[in-house]
Amino acid sequence: MKKLLLGFALLPGLVGLCATEASALTPACQAELDKYGGVRLTIIQRINAFQKKKPTAQAACNIFNELVKSEAEMLKWMEDNQAWCQLPEPFVEDFKKGTQQGVKVRGQICTAAKRQAQGAQEAAPRGPRVGGGVTLPKGAL
Repeated sequence: MKKLLLGFALLPGLVGLCATEASALTPACQAELDKYGGVRLTIIQRINAFQKKKPTAQAACNIFNELVKSEAEMLKWMEDNQAWCQLPEPFVEDFKKGTQQGVKVRGQICTAAKRQAQGAQEAAPRGPRVGGGVTLPKGAL
């Protein structure tokens, strides 16, 4: 999981890129872009904190689900408002390509979480089998 998270250490730079690439935006467009970027940055900061405190696979899966959802919302806004806000085509395309990394990592982490949950269920002690009887302790009581 450590290898998967290293790539996300650089993702906050995209929000900084938003400020430089889209500096000619109207105040309304910039505010909307900043709103989406802020949500995304908060999630990325939580992911980067995994290096200090290791989460469970399920917790990591949940946070990556949040990331993918926020990036999808941001991308939709960019595509819907590209002409109006005069967002450069390369900027939107680069963001779209970057979101694919989050989707890929989420898939890997959530698959690991599913396997971990299945392993826990298989390892869980089960009650006596039907017809199997119960073993009584031996020796003096």
